[in-house]
Amino acid sequence: MAARSSAPVIGALCSTSDPKAEKAKPSEDDSPISARHWAISTGYRHQHSFRHFVGTTEQTQRAAQHTQVVNYINLFDVSLTYKINPRWSLTASLPIMNGTRTYDHQLFDVFLHIPNAPDQVSHANGIGDLAVSAQFWLHRPPVENGHNIAFSFGAVMPTGSSDVRDTVETVNGPQRVYVDQSIQLGAGGWGISLGTQAYQRLRKAVLYASGTYLLTPQEQNGTPNASLAGVKFPPNPLTARMSIPDQYLAYPVPKIRGMAAKFGLRYEGLKVRDFIGGSLGFRRPGYSLSVEPGMQYERGKNTWSVNIPVAVQRNRKRSVPDLMQGKAGDAAFADYLLLVGYARSF
Repeated sequence: MAARSSAPVIGALCSTSDPKAEKAKPSEDDSPISARHWAISTGYRHQHSFRHFVGTTEQTQRAAQHTQVVNYINLFDVSLTYKINPRWSLTASLPIMNGTRTYDHQLFDVFLHIPNAPDQVSHANGIGDLAVSAQFWLHRPPVENGHNIAFSFGAVMPTGSSDVRDTVETVNGPQRVYVDQSIQLGAGGWGISLGTQAYQRLRKAVLYASGTYLLTPQEQNGTPNASLAGVKFPPNPLTARMSIPDQYLAYPVPKIRGMAAKFGLRYEGLKVRDFIGGSLGFRRPGYSLSVEPGMQYERGKNTWSVNIPVAVQRNRKRSVPDLMQGKAGDAAFADYLLLVGYARSF
């Protein structure tokens, strides 16, 4: 249960430059905010999810019983940006993910009454869904008033596999299963991405905020919701196939140029109901709210960033099938994330 995002490198690809400094440069072509410039950025996200929540209530008994489900996700993101002019830019972004999900053998014994079952460990590795977007600033940089706001729009293409299968060990020997939705490489449908970012310079600091929302008009991707091998559940037509949920991410953070100390809030998750299209199928909606300290360093055309969001609230909301059946599902959340980013203009 998390939005598929890596580390934002704040300021590297946006126009937070000091207009006085820009005037001192020999020509506009030498400025990173001028036209005909390329920039490449890479992001890395690591998370270890193991704390189970139903709503905002942690299921502490799961850890005591050693029945929690554990996810490890390593997400790399590579983006290439071309600045058409000081206001408009185009960006293509491709994620690469490595995911591991483990069902402890105690889970089978305690909840499913299957003794002597081995741990079931599944993996997914490969590229995710390609995103292409355009962004424009309302004011032409550099701005004398020290603030600006940008809007972006684009498409997310289903280049990542949404039906990854892996072989797991069971009491009956190895079996091949579809991996859980949480580590599937792609959503299995087309998406429409909308975003915004804004900043306000305050003397030597910059107050910065960004937000993205991914619209997914398709309801389900056709992949069976069957990540456990050797366990027979009664068929449920409402959750038999994986849903394609909307995603959102809000990220406000203050920033200081050069060697920067950063602190902000991160709010991300999956929607209960999609803004466009149906919301049936299997999904784990909810959100995580984190406080996010970090550091950022800028030197020349290079920017490095390290952030460590620490969760302060986690909420596994009830999905549409949960509401229809009067049930409440759970989801595993991480205590913290590790986000590392790098960007260079050239």
